[in-house]
Amino acid sequence: MSEWKEYKLGDIASFSYGKLPKHDLLGKGCYVTFSGYKYIERYPEYNCEKGAVLLVARGVGGTGDVKLTTQRCFLTNLSIKIDLDNRIVLNDYFYNMFRQENLRYLDSGSAQSQITIQDLSNVIIEVPSIDEQKRIAGVLSSLDDKIDLLHRENATLEALAETLFRHYFIENPAPTWKEGKLGDEFDFTMGQSPSGDSFNEDGIGIPMYQGNADFGFRFPTRRVYTTAPTRLAEENDTLISVRAPVGAQNMASEKCCIGRGVAAFRHKDKSLYSYTYYKLKSLLEDIRQFNDNGTVFGSISKSDFENIDIVIPNRDSIVAFQQQTTPLDEKICNNQRQIIIIKTQRDTLLPRLINGESVFEY
Repeated sequence: MSEWKEYKLGDIASFSYGKLPKHDLLGKGCYVTFSGYKYIERYPEYNCEKGAVLLVARGVGGTGDVKLTTQRCFLTNLSIKIDLDNRIVLNDYFYNMFRQENLRYLDSGSAQSQITIQDLSNVIIEVPSIDEQKRIAGVLSSLDDKIDLLHRENATLEALAETLFRHYFIENPAPTWKEGKLGDEFDFTMGQSPSGDSFNEDGIGIPMYQGNADFGFRFPTRRVYTTAPTRLAEENDTLISVRAPVGAQNMASEKCCIGRGVAAFRHKDKSLYSYTYYKLKSLLEDIRQFNDNGTVFGSISKSDFENIDIVIPNRDSIVAFQQQTTPLDEKICNNQRQIIIIKTQRDTLLPRLINGESVFEY
C-alpha cells in the first residue's frame, strides 16, 4: 500500500465557472450544453473537454455532485470546472472519491443552493500514489464499462421492439381493425398514496413508487417501502407517471404499491404485457399533452385516460407481435437485473477502495 498524502484542493487545482449560453445559438451546432444535471440543447461552441471534472454549484437537487463529462460540451454557469494537477490526482480517481459522498456540505446559499470557488478551494483531500489511483480507478471503470455496455444493448433492443411495433400497427394497419377508447383494450389502476407513517427505507413491506423520480430505464428503483399498501401494480404492468411530468414510462418488475403519481396498465389478456408496454409508449405524446393541464402542475385523470382514442388491432396481429418481442423484453429485463447486481458490487467496493483497502483483495 502506497503512502497517502494530504492536499488542499486549491493548491493542486484551478477552477472556472461555466458560462451562460447565448439564447439565439441554442439548438444549433454539433456540441451540447451541459449544466451538470443533464446534457440538453445543441450549441456551436464547446468550453469543456470529454473527461473533465466538474462540480454542480447551483440549482435544485444536485448541488455538490461531482461529475465527469462524457463528451465535449458547453458547460453552463450552474457548474464549476475543476482542472486538477494530474501528477497528483487523476480525474477518474477524484470523481470516484465523491461519488457516494458528495460536496453538498459546501452549500452556502440561503435562498438558492450555491457553492463558491473559494469554498471549493479549501477542501482537503487525501490521496495515494498515482499508480495506486490508476489501479483503483481501473477496477471501478471496468464495472462502469460493463454497466454501460448493458445499457447500450438495452437501448438497441428496445429500439428494435419499437420498430416492430411500428411495422405491425402503425405502418400496416388493417381496414378491419376497430376504433375505440383506451379502456376498451386495457385495464388500469390509478395510484393512491398510503399513510405516511407506513413508509420506511429498510425494506419492510412492499416497494412503493410515487412517480417519475423513481423511474429508471425500464424498471423503477426501490427507494421507499410501505407496510400499508393501498393501490397495487402487478409484475409486468406498464407504469405511467400521471403528475408533472406526465408521461414518463416504466414497467413493474414485481408486485408493488403505486402512489398517486402513477397509473398501472395491463391488457385485458394479462399475458400481452410487451404489447401493452409498446402500445402505451406509442401514445405518450397524446398523454404528455396533459402536462399543460392544471393550475400549477400538469396531471392526467382516469377519465382523461378513458377518453384517449385508439385503434384496436385483431388478436392474431397482437399475438404475433408479442411472440417476436417477448425474447427482446426478456433480454432487456435480464440485463437490467444484471446492471443492479454490478452496481451493488461497485457501490460496495467503492468506499473500501477509496478508504485505502488494497485492490488486490478483490
